[in-house]
Amino acid sequence: MSKNKVVLIIASYNGQKYWPDLLPALAEEHYVDFDLEIVVVDNNSSDNSAEYVQNNFPNFKLIKLSKNEGFVGANNAGYFYAKEVGAKYIYLLNQDTVITKNFLQPLYDFALNNKFGSLQSKINLWPEKDKLNTLGNQIHFLGFGYGLKSGQQDLQHYSVRKINYCSGAGVFINMSSLDKMAYLFDDTLFAYLEDLDLGWSLQLLGYDNYLVPASQIYHKYEFSRSMRSVQWFERNRLWVMLKNYHVLTLILILPAWLVMEIGQLCFAWKNHYLIKKINGYGFIFSFTQWQKLLYYRGLIQKNRQRSDRQVVRNFSGKIRFQPLNSLALQMANFFFNIYWSLIKLIIIW
Repeated sequence: MSKNKVVLIIASYNGQKYWPDLLPALAEEHYVDFDLEIVVVDNNSSDNSAEYVQNNFPNFKLIKLSKNEGFVGANNAGYFYAKEVGAKYIYLLNQDTVITKNFLQPLYDFALNNKFGSLQSKINLWPEKDKLNTLGNQIHFLGFGYGLKSGQQDLQHYSVRKINYCSGAGVFINMSSLDKMAYLFDDTLFAYLEDLDLGWSLQLLGYDNYLVPASQIYHKYEFSRSMRSVQWFERNRLWVMLKNYHVLTLILILPAWLVMEIGQLCFAWKNHYLIKKINGYGFIFSFTQWQKLLYYRGLIQKNRQRSDRQVVRNFSGKIRFQPLNSLALQMANFFFNIYWSLIKLIIIW
C-alpha cells in the first residue's frame, strides 16, 4: 500500500544566508507513515541560493523561476508541482525559519482524522525562542490581519483550536480543499495577506483552519521589514475584502471603511508613500484588474458553502498586535469595535 505524500515548499529569494539554520535539519527529517519531498522554488535570486541548494542538497527538488514572482508566485509553482506528483498535503515554510525535529508529525496525525483546510504550527520567534510569533492569525473586519499573542511569552500550554487563518510562515494545507479554487494563492497579491485571503476563502468553501501547537517552528521575524512593505498590505487588504465579502456586507462596512481610508491616507502622507497608496486604488479599479477581481470573486462566491454570518462572527473589531500599540490604535480600536459589534448583529446572509 502506497503512502500519502507530503510536499514541503520553500519560496526562496536571496535566502542563502538562512540555509545553514534550515536546510541541513530538513534533510534529516524522515517519517514512517508518509513520504516527504522537499521543494525549493527560487525567485531568480542573485546570491547563488539556487546553486547552493543544487550543490549541497541534491535530494531536494529545485524549481528555478526566470523572474521574481514573489511569495505568491513561488508557492503557486510549488503547489502545481505537488499536484503533478499526487501530493495529498503540502506544507509551506518560510526561508527564514528554523524547524524542530518531527514537526510535521502532529499535523499529519491531525489531518488523518479531521476535515480541515489548513493547519498552523506554533511559531515562536528566533533567537528569542521563549516568545511567540503567532498562535494563529486574526482577521479584522476591515481586512487587516495580525498574529495572536505576537511577542508574548510562550506559556507552553496550548490546545488545538480553530483560528481565522494560518500564517504562511508555517502552514499545512489539505490539497483537496483547494479543488474548487484550482489555485493556492491569488496571484494578484504577489506578497502579503495572501495567507489571510487563503484562510478566509477556505472558510467560505466550508473548511476550517486550526492551530496545532504540538508542531513547532521558529521564525526570524522582523516587524520593521514588514512595515517597509505597508503599501503592499494596503493594496492587498482592499482586494481581499472586495473579493470575499458578500456585497451586502461590503455596503454595511462602507462607513467604517471610509473612515479607515482617511486615516490610512494620512498615515501614508506622513510616512512618504501617499503616491503608492493612491496608485493602489488605481491598480484595483483599473479595467484589467477589475475584470480579474470579478473572476476571482465569482469563483469564491459561486462555490461558497458558508454564509458571511457563519464566517465573520469570529472576525475582530480590534487590532491586538503588540508592535503596533499606540494611542491612535487604541482610539481606533474603541470606535471600530463598537461599530463591528453592532454590524455583526445585522448580518443574516
